Amino acid sequence: MTALTRRHFTAGLAAGSLGLAVPARAGTPRRGGTLTMVIQPEPPILVSLTHTAGPTTRVSPKVTEGLLAFDLDFRPRPQLATAWEVSGDGLRYRFSLRRGVKWHDGRPFTSADVAHSVRLLKEHHPRGRGTLAGVVDVPTPDPHTAEIVLSRPAPYLLAALTASETPIVPKHRYDGDVLGGFKWSSQRLGGGRL
Repeated sequence: MTALTRRHFTAGLAAGSLGLAVPARAGTPRRGGTLTMVIQPEPPILVSLTHTAGPTTRVSPKVTEGLLAFDLDFRPRPQLATAWEVSGDGLRYRFSLRRGVKWHDGRPFTSADVAHSVRLLKEHHPRGRGTLAGVVDVPTPDPHTAEIVLSRPAPYLLAALTASETPIVPKHRYDGDVLGGFKWSSQRLGGGRL
């Protein structure tokens, strides 16, 4: 019988743990189902309309959507907006909105929701006060077109129109006293996929 040396023990331990170092194979992606996440601490609200806490900004994009999203190369891609144009002087952004979108309560998504959300965020959101400070108007020429008019160019604006930074919320739920009870911000009323 051979004595177990420290060197043999360490080599055996290292060899035995190699299987643990190999990452598990990811499952095949599929639509639908249930997303289970561990968020610590628990988010105080579900919609990042008035809150910038890390947990809220991770959960909010699962409940709401933004006008845009970004791919892994940080290129803007459509979300609630299907197309957009920026004027030559950088003072007017025009968005064509996705048709057929419904809020979780069944009401249709319109440009009035975009205008109301931008105004609320400019007034109440801690970063929105700076990010949207140059917004002077949000005209809605029709239910599927929204514009953002600025007093000065804001080259960062497209990057700020994601669900975590600028969530679009239903005007019919957030009209009036948005800060009063947070009852809508703790319910699932966005246009997201939850």
